[in-house]
Amino acid sequence: MVGLLAGIIGALLGVSGVLLGAWMQGRREHRKWLRDQKLAGAAEMIGAGTSIFELRSGSEGWLESVEPGELRAWQSQLQRGRAVIHLLCTQETRGHADSFARACWRAKSADDEQETIEALRAFNTALRKEIGSE
Repeated sequence: MVGLLAGIIGALLGVSGVLLGAWMQGRREHRKWLRDQKLAGAAEMIGAGTSIFELRSGSEGWLESVEPGELRAWQSQLQRGRAVIHLLCTQETRGHADSFARACWRAKSADDEQETIEALRAFNTALRKEIGSE
């Protein structure tokens, strides 16, 4: 009887350990997936935003080399990245992402570069803090 009870308790502890390990592994994988999605969205948004800024600010060489559909593609890319940020990130990071996107679109000359860089830095800082990559 004591041996049977010890066997049952041992089996329950073993199953509990397996379940706890699986739960912890699932959480770890979810955190990694979430981090990867945030980084991918931010990279997409920053790449497109920078291209839009360069075009809108009239940087040398950009106006002549841009195909008509490229601006639409950059806008779509910017919006996809922004959607990921809005779905997965905190309010602070979302606010900085919006500021960066607005600064890219508002650019009318190279003089607007400082505002855009400040918005980009604030976005990067907030995102790094959020994903634990400071």
